[in-house]
Amino acid sequence: MSRINDALKRAQRAQQKQPPPSGTNLPRLLPVESRPGSVIGWILPGAIGFLIVAACLFIGMALVTRTVTKAAGKPRLAAAQPVTPVAAPAPIPAPKTPPPQPAPATSPAPPPKPPPPPPEPKLQGIVYAATGSWAIVDGKNVHVGDRLGEFQVKEISPRAVTLEKADGSQKKLGLDK
Repeated sequence: MSRINDALKRAQRAQQKQPPPSGTNLPRLLPVESRPGSVIGWILPGAIGFLIVAACLFIGMALVTRTVTKAAGKPRLAAAQPVTPVAAPAPIPAPKTPPPQPAPATSPAPPPKPPPPPPEPKLQGIVYAATGSWAIVDGKNVHVGDRLGEFQVKEISPRAVTLEKADGSQKKLGLDK
């Protein structure tokens, strides 16, 4: 670092001993004035850029359309064929039907069958933890207190789930081995 400082000090002393020559006529540099905005300066590159983008867009669309047409197997249109008119068939008269007869008195229809009972719930898994247990019954995650069809989950133990109906009857579902 001291070598650099020494060199700088020597250069300063040399400049002080030899002032620049005053007799030299150097031309002065003037700042360049900018011309008012030229329209061609920005429109021409913009138009060329727009045309390039538009050409790429049209070429891309043509390639995609061609690929989709080939993939879909869309048939090409054949030469137009002359259409021959076909005469409409003559209407066929409808057969005459006798007037409807009143239905004879019969016994009333039997009442409709009651819907079948819902299938029994199936226990598929239990996650038992001290912080909160839950079970998988018929593919749904249930916790204690949740409703499952006509049942409510009353208890979840490590190997079974107890369900209760609204009438108070209980059903215990165990894990199948």
